[in-house]
Amino acid sequence: MGNLLTHMAGCCKPLPGDRIVGYITQGRGVSVHRADCPRVMQFQEEAPQRIIEVDWGAAEGDRFEVDLAIEAYDRQGLLRDVTELFANARTNVLAINTLSNKHTHTATMRLTVEITDLGSLAKLLERLNRLKNVISAARLNR
Repeated sequence: MGNLLTHMAGCCKPLPGDRIVGYITQGRGVSVHRADCPRVMQFQEEAPQRIIEVDWGAAEGDRFEVDLAIEAYDRQGLLRDVTELFANARTNVLAINTLSNKHTHTATMRLTVEITDLGSLAKLLERLNRLKNVISAARLNR
């Protein structure tokens, strides 16, 4: 995209490997969104002329924020096991929120982590889904 100011959209948090489009903002350059982002659908109706094609550059080592959701049967040590998995994968955890439901004996975790690409995200999700008592671990789609 040359010298055009670009930034990753916070609503859908695209990762290298995602299909992406650009939206020309007023005064903030181009906002890069996942092609399936609900905001892009809204932009296509309101201002389709401001949507442009964009491609991923070859920036090695860049890290991108991604939101994850983990559902699990609650147990002692669950949070420790999840954070240990991230530490062993050298994945930075930027935010984490855990809620336990005493009636269903389940835990819901919402995390924001830094990922380099879709391949590393897939490996991480595979490992999370193999953890004891984890029902599901997935990328959040906003």
